[in-house]
Amino acid sequence: MYNISMSILGKREDAEDAVQDSFVRIIDNLDKINNPYSRKTKSYITVITKNVCLDMIRRNHNDEELEDKDIPFKDNYTDLENSNATYEQIIKNLRQLPPRLKNIAFLFFVQRLSPKEIGEMLNINTNTVYAYVSRIRKILLDTKDENI
Repeated sequence: MYNISMSILGKREDAEDAVQDSFVRIIDNLDKINNPYSRKTKSYITVITKNVCLDMIRRNHNDEELEDKDIPFKDNYTDLENSNATYEQIIKNLRQLPPRLKNIAFLFFVQRLSPKEIGEMLNINTNTVYAYVSRIRKILLDTKDENI
């Protein structure tokens, strides 16, 4: 949790605050955690931590600064490697994703959860997750200079 917070916020004090706030949110939602050792729980905690960090950024900065904040996003899928899209274009497109799609992209590409696991976590149909992932890939690889 601390490493995630540091990678997003960059300051030790802010990261410590984010971890504390994350624990409060987790405790408030403890009834949603069935198996504390499952991959689903790890991803749930990761998403909460990421969202707390983004909330802190929103509180402390104006919207323009929020859009300029790089959020780590690593992917080694061949469709991204073979794309004409540059890293900068992909990051720009990632920033423009709606929050729901950002969370699904994070769970699928970074946490490597299956569409079934994501569907269970977010209470949506597995086929809907596949459709979202397909849409996310298309958006991220779009080399046009248009907004989403």
